[in-house]
Amino acid sequence: MSDLRSELDPLGEAAEVEAAMSDVVQAIAQSTFDLHEVLQTILERAAQLCGADNGNVAIRDGEVFRVVAFVGLGAEYERLARARIYRPERGSLVGRALLELSVVHIPDALEDSEYELGDLQQAGGYRTLLAVPMIREGRPTGVIAVGRGEVRAFSAREVRLLETFGAQAAIAMQIATLFSDMREALERESAVSHVLQTISRSAFDLDQVLQTVIQRAVELSHADFGNILRLDDASEFYQIVAHHGEVDSAYWELVTHTPYKPDRGTLIGRTLVELRPVHIVDILEDPEYRFWEAQKSGGYRTILGVPMMHDGFPIGIFVVWRREVKPFSDREISLLTTFADQAALAMRNVRLFQTVERQRTELARFAPQVASLLSDAEGEKLLAGHRREITTLFCDLRGFTAFAEVAEPEEVLGVLREYHTAVGELAIANGGTVEHFAGDGLMVFFNDPVQIDEHPIVAVRTALEMRDRFGELALRWRKRGYDLGLGIGMALGYATLGRIGFEGRYDYGGVGNVVILASRLSSAAAGNEVLVTQRLFAAIEDVIDAEPIEPLQLKGISRAVAAFRVLRLAPPA
Repeated sequence: MSDLRSELDPLGEAAEVEAAMSDVVQAIAQSTFDLHEVLQTILERAAQLCGADNGNVAIRDGEVFRVVAFVGLGAEYERLARARIYRPERGSLVGRALLELSVVHIPDALEDSEYELGDLQQAGGYRTLLAVPMIREGRPTGVIAVGRGEVRAFSAREVRLLETFGAQAAIAMQIATLFSDMREALERESAVSHVLQTISRSAFDLDQVLQTVIQRAVELSHADFGNILRLDDASEFYQIVAHHGEVDSAYWELVTHTPYKPDRGTLIGRTLVELRPVHIVDILEDPEYRFWEAQKSGGYRTILGVPMMHDGFPIGIFVVWRREVKPFSDREISLLTTFADQAALAMRNVRLFQTVERQRTELARFAPQVASLLSDAEGEKLLAGHRREITTLFCDLRGFTAFAEVAEPEEVLGVLREYHTAVGELAIANGGTVEHFAGDGLMVFFNDPVQIDEHPIVAVRTALEMRDRFGELALRWRKRGYDLGLGIGMALGYATLGRIGFEGRYDYGGVGNVVILASRLSSAAAGNEVLVTQRLFAAIEDVIDAEPIEPLQLKGISRAVAAFRVLRLAPPA
């Protein structure tokens, strides 16, 4: 009688719907847009108003549908239903609603010749079933279904009610999806920001950076496991350098001792072949896959590999996988590609940092002031090239060739080390820049990159100190039968200075006539003699004792060069 009154009382039905929808809207507002919570509320109200004993909701999961909400069906039914996937087909209530995209009413599941889910019917105990597809923009997003434990058909009013709830469920799913997308976008932005902060704070600790990247990638893509492989320069194989997730020891032992190279039999090898993201939805269905030992011990089914590229070359591989067959979405693949790019950036930054540090270390041994330019904006301009007045000092050994012909190699190296240490330390202590050592030769210049007041005087004082220090060494060597002298040539003038060399091996040097003149004077100087150009002598004649020598015909210089022999610093006036 009550059903008849409802059929004849549209105002009462409208009031019921309005009250139910109010509950649903309130549930949506209070749920912080948790989709499963909202769907559970909708299902419970729908079952109540439709006079149903039970019900469930199935929603899209990739290309299939899964049940996610239940009411009145029991634990065994839920266990069986959660393990089942649904597609458009006539053998199930959900499948039939997806296939027909309209209301499906089964008066008695036991009498329906097409219904195939006998195990679920026994577990749930339902007989009469009613399902409504949830459709948005012409595409099914899910199915809401209710049932009764007795054979009793649903009325037209109850069908209309369920259709209303189905429409509300579709709207709720759309809203929840929008908010989920917003949350994921914020999470991705936060994750990328976290990775970049890790790169900036880690002092280029590559292990820490890669571990942070893979951990956030696994968490945000809802994967079970992930790892990063990096090309090992020594072995030329790709090796695991970071991972996140729980796996057994057999799997770990296998994957960490496998040499990966380009081939189609493994995900990593295939990614190296294709040089693009490789997505295998079900590894068991892939005809080319061959790495079955790893699959059995790891238990993965869906797997994704993304190459980490630099200048068109794969410097590493980014891998994530799931133990169930669940494809990675386009959004997740895009996210993982971003993480792979971040990991590649970190690896490039570390390599660049290591190169700079190596160059800094090499330069610092000879010219600390040059090494400091590598981390200074103004210094970068100096490295690029500039022109400045400098005082240049060349020195090399007299009698070294004859000595090297008769001495043992170890003795020759020992003498060079003592000599280089003595003159190099004096050059650095007085602010000079050691450009290079070349056998028994040494080039130093003053007033660049650090400017020095009265650099001609400082340079000549350094040369005289070198001559005196070398005299002490020569005395010891003479007792051992080594007759060596030090010739020094110096010049004052302008030169172009900056970084010279190539990636991985840079020096800081100068180019100009002032460099050539000092080198040629050094070759012309006798043992323990300091020769300077006329321009340098004119700049410091008040503070030195010097004497002119015969003009010199120097190699590569067409005119005779006037030069002076520096004897000592002049006593104070």
